[in-house]
Amino acid sequence: MIPITQNLPTPAVITLVDPDCAERLRDWNAAPAADQPLNLSWQIAGSRGAVKDRLLRDQEVRVVVIAASSGDDPLLRDLARNCSQLPGHAWLHLLLVTSGPVTTPLLTQLRHFSSWSVLAAPCDSRDLGEALGDAIEKSAEQHRLAMLSAAIRADAEDILVRTRNIVGALCHGEVPAALGNLIRIADRLGSGEGRELPATGRAAQPMLQPAPPPRSGQAAAGQLLSEEDANRHWTRSLIELCSARQNYFPEGLFSDPAWDMLLDLTYARLAGKRVSVSSLCIASRVPATTALRRIGDLVSQGLAARKRDEADGRRVFVELTEDGFSRMLTYIDNIQSMLNGEPRARLRKI
Repeated sequence: MIPITQNLPTPAVITLVDPDCAERLRDWNAAPAADQPLNLSWQIAGSRGAVKDRLLRDQEVRVVVIAASSGDDPLLRDLARNCSQLPGHAWLHLLLVTSGPVTTPLLTQLRHFSSWSVLAAPCDSRDLGEALGDAIEKSAEQHRLAMLSAAIRADAEDILVRTRNIVGALCHGEVPAALGNLIRIADRLGSGEGRELPATGRAAQPMLQPAPPPRSGQAAAGQLLSEEDANRHWTRSLIELCSARQNYFPEGLFSDPAWDMLLDLTYARLAGKRVSVSSLCIASRVPATTALRRIGDLVSQGLAARKRDEADGRRVFVELTEDGFSRMLTYIDNIQSMLNGEPRARLRKI
């Protein structure tokens, strides 16, 4: 029996199994039982070659179970060689079932994976259950660290962009613009963005916010911003406004993944960057399965398109279509007009 856990409060952890390994586990009567208290989806690949194919296209697989007795095992060697190409390699846990000692060649292959463990064969269902439980915990920790790393990288890139803007503003004598960016950075670093509210339950005081950047062609204290810079400023501000709500209200209450994705794609295009499917899923702050559905919605509505990496056809980027980008710029322009108090903001639907 291949149990697939259902009606769980959290998504089941997809565990992909090498068919040769699954056959051995059945011989030992060690396959997971249907009533085993593990939050996993036990899925047996159609063939050993299908294991790698599945891992190359599905980042949702958290644990892969294979049988190998040496470092020359074709499946283990192939996975180790291509580990960095797997979209979920950062949190993929390899559980190796082996009947022999862990030799140096075998250990060399295992070290290609960010997380791995070994289960001695033959084993029983209890041994397998304990090994799977440990694998799930390690994968979850690796996933948390990967998400944290992505968030830190995004913050670092944002601060770098702001710093460059400060230098550019000072070079052109635009002191107010430089001060505005300095205030934003100070608020971001000094206020502990993303921290929980104090235990007293008292609402935190709102952070000091500088005046919004002027629109393209509009002077303020002698400063002028290009249209592209103004749009990039406003897009980043909208992203920060959406993120700031999480500091004051329960997490997930304002889940709006499609909108978060549109903002992230707009900012990326204005900054001359490309966004991979996995990065866009992270930006949406929802489970990957939900994020992938929302990407599909954006594509079906003609707002975004998937583009394969020219250098590596297995990697897929998501980009705004011309129509999607035009709509976002019109929306941002409307928001600028409204907040600047202009009476003729373009509010019509395009």
